[in-house]
Amino acid sequence: MNVNEWNVIYAMPEWILAVAAMVALWRDARTPSGDKGPVKRAAWWGVVLATCWVAGQGLFMGGAHYAFLGHYGVDAFSLVFKLLFGLTALFVFAMADTWLKRVDRGHGEFYLLSLFATLGMFFIASGNDFASLFVSLELITVSFYCLTAFKRNDERSIEAALKYIVLGAIASAFLVLGIAFIYGATGSLSLDALADAGVAGEIGHGGALIQFGVLLTLVGLGFKIAAVPFQVWTPDVYEGASSPVTAFLSMGSKAAGFVLLLKVVRACLGPAADTGMATEAAWVGLVGLIAAATVLYGSLGALWQGNIKRLLGYSSIGHAGYALMGVAAFDRAGFAAVVYYLIAYLFTVMGVFAVVVLIGGATKSHKISAYAGLGRRAPFLAFVMTCCLLSLAGVPPFGGFFGKFLIFNAIIAKGTTFTYALAFIGAAGVVISLYYYLCIVKKIYMDEPEEGCELPEIAVNKPMRVLLWVCLAGVFLTGILQRPFFAMAESAADALIALR
Repeated sequence: MNVNEWNVIYAMPEWILAVAAMVALWRDARTPSGDKGPVKRAAWWGVVLATCWVAGQGLFMGGAHYAFLGHYGVDAFSLVFKLLFGLTALFVFAMADTWLKRVDRGHGEFYLLSLFATLGMFFIASGNDFASLFVSLELITVSFYCLTAFKRNDERSIEAALKYIVLGAIASAFLVLGIAFIYGATGSLSLDALADAGVAGEIGHGGALIQFGVLLTLVGLGFKIAAVPFQVWTPDVYEGASSPVTAFLSMGSKAAGFVLLLKVVRACLGPAADTGMATEAAWVGLVGLIAAATVLYGSLGALWQGNIKRLLGYSSIGHAGYALMGVAAFDRAGFAAVVYYLIAYLFTVMGVFAVVVLIGGATKSHKISAYAGLGRRAPFLAFVMTCCLLSLAGVPPFGGFFGKFLIFNAIIAKGTTFTYALAFIGAAGVVISLYYYLCIVKKIYMDEPEEGCELPEIAVNKPMRVLLWVCLAGVFLTGILQRPFFAMAESAADALIALR
């Protein structure tokens, strides 16, 4: 494929989302505040069509294809993540269909901002140079700034948005400064330049300018994925933002950060994928230590939480640590494990937040105590919540177990004392997390509701019911019928390794 051609047809999913966003903006301006159905339909159809087009590209296009003079690529890696992003947006829309009924204004803005965030995620999956990747990441981040502050009359929402904006701006500054140093060392913004054998050699043998640039880039991305020591914003933002936005953040934003991280790390390995970072103890140790600290911080921080959304915030930090362990393997098995982990995490975390949206609407509370007696009042919701929590903990036969298994297998296969220690810390994190996840399960099935806090009837509309069944099926299928999902993860890893 000639990379010097425009081939704009390959970017059709992004064109569809952009048109849908423009239609949603136009319809929002022309419809009364009490009737934003046309905006919602534009958003739904835009994401559905874009996701279906991505699925068609996966079925009928083989190999790697490039557009916009090589700055945009379509391969298995980008297609897998676009499917994840499209499903994430659809799941969030299903939650919003329930949650927005409690909000008296801003319905159109919610769908519009979600479309822009999804558009940024699609672009970041296909970007091949730092300029497009940075702009795509900022499109995602700025959209989430606004979504986090969506509840304009809620002090916690405004506080969360301010913290997110300040720390996000700092992260963006680190990221763009790191990109500037890399550009100064390579003379190019392309990932290909960073993957050049000479550049990869400099990473391992004293190229101070490029090493500093890569370090600053990793710092900026550490903020985006909530890795220690850049995680302080996560629990407050998760608690203050509305539940659908928190769900979007927990999967969409985090996965987008890992897409960019995987691309940068892969570029730093050189054309053979076995030089640069992969052979330098300092880089392996740095990423491994961050992963271990992130797992422990997330697992220990969740122990004393009484708010389900704060607990899920700390849990999200811990899961970022497990995914970073796969990155620390610096090989095909590690990359495939990260992709599979994120696939399983999609169904798991969306199932949890779907129940959180429903229980929060019924009880007007996000305290864990509000879940007492759920097993008797809403057996199906209790079952979905239990399965998803056990998947988050890494209990078989759910998808989270196999995801963690692949992560541990990738790092243990390296055969060093350091990776063995890293796997041990990861196992310790699993044991710790079992405690607080099972405490919620105990409250669901064994505890009686507090006096005056009995759970009222919970209305589950059709989109939310479909979402719950899809998430439940996904949690089981990724744990029992792993082969199709693992094949997707392996093909994505192969495409990442085959970076031009």
